[in-house]
Amino acid sequence: MENKAGQFLERYREIEEWVLNNLNITEMKDLEQMPQYKNIRSNLAFCRLLRNLLSHYDWSKAGNDMIIVTDQAVRQVNNLYYSLNPMTLMRVAIRVGQIFAPSPEDSVLAAVKVMQRNDYSYTPIVENHRIVGVFSTKTLMRLVAENNGINITESLKFREIAEYTKLVDEPNAHYGFINPNTTVEDVSLKFQRSKTRKVRLDMLFITDNGRSDGTLQGMVTPVEIL
Repeated sequence: MENKAGQFLERYREIEEWVLNNLNITEMKDLEQMPQYKNIRSNLAFCRLLRNLLSHYDWSKAGNDMIIVTDQAVRQVNNLYYSLNPMTLMRVAIRVGQIFAPSPEDSVLAAVKVMQRNDYSYTPIVENHRIVGVFSTKTLMRLVAENNGINITESLKFREIAEYTKLVDEPNAHYGFINPNTTVEDVSLKFQRSKTRKVRLDMLFITDNGRSDGTLQGMVTPVEIL
């Protein structure tokens, strides 16, 4: 069995650093008496005691296998880290600078080529840092079907097909909008719950206010959450 002592101690060091910088507390034992952390009090005590045991153990001597830190212990200290310092969405999100986001004045055909080359299913239409529409392969199919096989040329702009890319209410859309301070755990639950909807949620656009009228900051799909 691989000894995970190094991983445990490194994560606990990160916890101590976060507590010092954000709570101005130097003694980890003091956290166990704080009412806001009563739900994780037992894990606080366990990790503190194991950390002290590992830190005072003389690893230079024989018998290094007498203290074995298991995967479960590492999970415990990781759970503690994220309980104190929840992982927010922006840690795993695709940042706005990495998102392919044409403007209303850009060519539809040029965008389709980029989407096909990169295997994108959706792209937001962005104007003044705000999403004004969403274009997808289904949008393209609907556009062609409802316009008798319209010839899509380089001159066709997104502004001209705004009726087809306008934003749809989340219950009826494959996308939604969310606040950047939302935790990864909450987003994961949101994706899971959408599986029971008629229209499954495939992506979330992150805006500064969590609404469609906010400034775009990034996006996330179930892939980033996993």
